Amino acid sequence: MAQSICTAATNQPSFIFAIRRDCRSNGDGLTCNAMCTSRRAAMIAAVGNQGSTSACIDAITLYKNRPVLSPDHQAGAGKIGLAAYHYFSGGCTWRANHCGPNYCCCRLLP
Repeated sequence: MAQSICTAATNQPSFIFAIRRDCRSNGDGLTCNAMCTSRRAAMIAAVGNQGSTSACIDAITLYKNRPVLSPDHQAGAGKIGLAAYHYFSGGCTWRANHCGPNYCCCRLLP
């Protein structure tokens, strides 16, 4: 789900990654801007050593404990399923160790 939202947020050819944040009070201390920068080498390796510049383009919260809907579309009709909040680029600077966005949307330019 996070990957789909992040991919939809880009407006240019690029590799897109949804990276989960550690937002515990004693977490890693990274904003999404810092997360996308610090994970650049891993992103490059993930796409066969392609890419150069990495940046945060968006951030999202995917809400936990949402019901799983039945594959039968009639049984799930009218029920609330997954929920997400879209921060756009403002989430890239959300303070560290605080659960605002729980996923960073990182772009790696080819």
